[in-house]
Amino acid sequence: MEPQRTTAKKLTALAALPFAAALSLSACGSEEAQETSFTQNQGGVEMTLTYTHVGDEVIKQTTQNVIDYEAAGFGSKEDAQEILDPLVEQAADVEGYEQSIEYGDTAATEEVSIDYEVVDLSQLSGIPGFEGSTNMEDADFISFEESRELLEQQGFTEVE
Repeated sequence: MEPQRTTAKKLTALAALPFAAALSLSACGSEEAQETSFTQNQGGVEMTLTYTHVGDEVIKQTTQNVIDYEAAGFGSKEDAQEILDPLVEQAADVEGYEQSIEYGDTAATEEVSIDYEVVDLSQLSGIPGFEGSTNMEDADFISFEESRELLEQQGFTEVE
């Protein structure tokens, strides 16, 4: 009789849109963690995503978005705050998910981080700006390779 094998379900996730999410998951094994960053400038938002991963499993993702008010279509700092602050509040109670926005005179800087050892993946699907594959509730981990492919398809450039 052959021992049963369990196959981990992968999740492709993109947390790159303004007001986005950042991802992290616990990893098993003895491989060393690696960091890989991607960047894109679109619609007045300079996005930088950094994945920390062990093999194909993402153990942490951070996102930094620098949002130029004028280029992004906000009339002023106050207009940006009026629109962005309620979006931050929607995710405030998600354990393992951190998001903050600092408002400058001409641009806002958003920082997002998710700890996958703590976060419930199904809660991420309700966060504005978070995009993931349709099997979020069933996923065992975030796939770095699938996320990389999705980012490249969407015009992100890997930082060397």
